[in-house]
Amino acid sequence: MLIENEATNLITFSEEFDNAAWAKIRSTVSADAVVAPDGTTTADKLVEDGTADSTHYARFRVAHATFTDNANVTFSVYLKLSERTWAVVAISTKAGTFKRAYFNLATGAVGNETVDSYGSKESEDGFRRYWITMDIGSGATDPLFDVFLASGDNGVTYSGDGTSDIYLWGAQVEESPVPTSYIATSGAAVTRATESGEIAMTLPPGLFDSEGTAIVYWMPSYGYGYQTAWAPSGIVALRDNAISLLRNVNGAGAGRIYANDSTVDTYSSVNYAADTWYKLCVKWGYLVGGVKKFRVGVDSGSGVSWGTEQTFDGSYTLGTYLRLGYGLFGPMHMRQLSLFPTVLTDAEINEWTGTP
Repeated sequence: MLIENEATNLITFSEEFDNAAWAKIRSTVSADAVVAPDGTTTADKLVEDGTADSTHYARFRVAHATFTDNANVTFSVYLKLSERTWAVVAISTKAGTFKRAYFNLATGAVGNETVDSYGSKESEDGFRRYWITMDIGSGATDPLFDVFLASGDNGVTYSGDGTSDIYLWGAQVEESPVPTSYIATSGAAVTRATESGEIAMTLPPGLFDSEGTAIVYWMPSYGYGYQTAWAPSGIVALRDNAISLLRNVNGAGAGRIYANDSTVDTYSSVNYAADTWYKLCVKWGYLVGGVKKFRVGVDSGSGVSWGTEQTFDGSYTLGTYLRLGYGLFGPMHMRQLSLFPTVLTDAEINEWTGTP
């Protein structure tokens, strides 16, 4: 299942680049030119004009008061090469600072960039989704969101030929340090609420009082380096706090998967990457020298790597529900959550595939 934060797309015409809300500077837009990633013929074509030694782009303006000061804002758009194989995705902040990243539309690779973070992901029908993230800053300048045609890496200023173009679709601006799933708009900002929050289930009685094992397959939509340092992101929570059974953290410049019994933390190190499956494990309440212990393990594909054992305080602090994705940093996928009322051996955990 995909679990992700609530989000609002502030681009009010996300697929209609021919709309007047998108300013076309030394360029024009041909609407509904090719098949978009969703299978409909709604992707537009951005065509440069013949102005010499200039820039050619489409621009969307969002009122500065819309944004929280100094929030992380992500601008994403689906692009596909045509006559031009390079494009620039740019943000101008509330302070009027211009930041951008060049992307090679043939490969998805980034070129020259000045943004806080960036990325791209392959999509359908020859498109890729490109994004950049910036601290939106503070001030009274309305932020601007631009898509430029480019003649090459670092080649945003050039003499247009009046015909060259790129294809674009699905623009999104959101207060988030990483892109979330695309939210279509047509005339107004839209909030995705149906997938927001966390999934809450009744806690199995007695399971977390003494001993047990939890295993879940987890795939983040972002790498550990994108995550705000030490900001916990809940994977499986037992109380109203992300700091619970399993959480992921970017700590000390490395990725870590933590467990917390309300008194003590234990973790296993893994520099988790976007769109990669990991088997996460935590076992608790087993005896070592007469003392109860617990520890976290991560399997990246070659067997479980265990973190340091810590003393288990005897039971987890519980809330009302078992929650998936409590206090998310960004989107993630999960499958095959398994809870056992006994401590499995390392061999049993390594062999577990989610099928009894």
